[in-house]
Amino acid sequence: MQIKVSDYVIKFLIQKHIKTVFGYPGGVVCHLFDSFKKFENEISLKLNYHEQASSFAACSYALASGNIGAAIATSGPGAVNLVGGICNAWFDSIPVIFITGQVDTYMLKDKLKIRQFGFQETDIVSIVKPVTKYCVRILKPEQIEYELEKACHYALNGRKGPVLIDLPADVQRAFIDKNKVRKYKPNEKCNTDFNHRLILNNLNRAKRPIIIAGAGIKQSGSSELFNKFVQKWQIPVVMSMPSVDAVEYESPYCCGFIGTNGHRYANISLIKSDLIIALGTRLDIKQTGAKRNIFSSDKKLIRVDIDKGELEFKVLKNEVGVNVDLNVFFKKMLEYEVDFASRDKNWLLTVNSIKSKLEFQNDTEIAHKFVRRISNIAGCNVQYTLDVGQNQVWAAQAIEFKKGQNVFMSSGLGAMGYSLPASIGVFEALKKPVIAFAGDGGVQMNIQELQYIAANKIPVYVIVLNNKTLGMIRHFQEKNFSSRYILTTKNTGYHALNFEKAALAYGIKYKKILSVNELEYINFQNITEPMIIEIVLPDTTYLKPNFGKEVIYDQEPQIDRELLKQILNM
Repeated sequence: MQIKVSDYVIKFLIQKHIKTVFGYPGGVVCHLFDSFKKFENEISLKLNYHEQASSFAACSYALASGNIGAAIATSGPGAVNLVGGICNAWFDSIPVIFITGQVDTYMLKDKLKIRQFGFQETDIVSIVKPVTKYCVRILKPEQIEYELEKACHYALNGRKGPVLIDLPADVQRAFIDKNKVRKYKPNEKCNTDFNHRLILNNLNRAKRPIIIAGAGIKQSGSSELFNKFVQKWQIPVVMSMPSVDAVEYESPYCCGFIGTNGHRYANISLIKSDLIIALGTRLDIKQTGAKRNIFSSDKKLIRVDIDKGELEFKVLKNEVGVNVDLNVFFKKMLEYEVDFASRDKNWLLTVNSIKSKLEFQNDTEIAHKFVRRISNIAGCNVQYTLDVGQNQVWAAQAIEFKKGQNVFMSSGLGAMGYSLPASIGVFEALKKPVIAFAGDGGVQMNIQELQYIAANKIPVYVIVLNNKTLGMIRHFQEKNFSSRYILTTKNTGYHALNFEKAALAYGIKYKKILSVNELEYINFQNITEPMIIEIVLPDTTYLKPNFGKEVIYDQEPQIDRELLKQILNM
């Protein structure tokens, strides 16, 4: 049976249950775009207004849907514009297939000692090889099934991540015999063996166990199993910032997120434990402090991670590394009966008491009050996306996540301009309203996606926390360069946008907020249309708390010494 290669690619995506693909047209992807039209009842091709936005939308779509995401771009500048999202997917372990068009095979420079032969020819495969699990240029039409299957297998198995298929235009328009193409047969086997008895014994003997929930829980699609595990074993949970939504805020097991700007009660609860179970987290220095040896030095540490390389980068010499998929880990541990004989019967009461005493100690900025109020009145089905910068940390500190709410952010790469296109991916995956937090700087990096939410009338509230500066870097310059501000304030080269005029230009509703009480007049319970909500903040804003000089729990600015002493003695 003869089939056009571009048609085969689209049918393959449909077979992988991908319902939405993000992209931008270009000369050497026209055959692929034409094939999308043939199958428009089965798969939707969405136009972003910049390829980087397509790549970020594909990342958040993958995380929200639990399936592989997809983005498509033309050769040269189109392909290069995907690199930000490819890096984001790599560092955050997100399965996304990126498809790039390429010039005809006879226009490739190949071994010619010239810089370029075909117009917009760019060797995207060599560029992204370090930040993909698999990338390949397909030079022969009959390779198409083998390479697509191989790429998707790599993306979805083991530690997940991005893959890229570079497809020359003459390969796209070629025809193949579907029954004669080469097949891909994976030979890797999932590791399901681990020393579960050792884990069980440590859990049963622990007096004050605590879990560090990492982003790997969401990335592995094991959130439901994780919550069953927590409730069965009745273990309090602290989280890394990307997984701050792992346990709902009102749960007795929710102890906040740890690290540099984490909740004080989370860091203190962590150091009061005697057994730490780190699940799907790499324990970077923003969590442990620069002196990794002071983290958990008097405790037992068990780390569960699908990536053996992460376990080889030890925090403690005597830590226990468990190299297994979290789904396998949870299913096995849920088989066992719980023995609470050694458990401190007041442990849960203790961590909740610490939380109650320090719950709002992080609310040092007016921004916290705005974010917390939005969180309180937002509907239970609302999803959140965060940009990078002060807005991200304020939101992580102040949002009180309800059951069913999730947060999406650029964690490892830390890309400004992420939140707005990510809100598009989340909505297209879940068809739920989104609140997209951003700073006045970050939102301008992909502001063209306001056209997407306006044209498609998707229910996204873009919350711009506007301090009219690049706040995080301004603060860094204040602390470390004697307040010599460069390109971060109005007087030194940075200019914030007039967001009211931007909203008018894009045909989106707009509201300026000067006080927390004004939020009551906005419908956060039932978001049905796009809106820009500009929250006006002082020019001088800060991220507090920060790590202390020696111990992670005594963050700066320091809290009352008597209160700290009382809590540490609990």
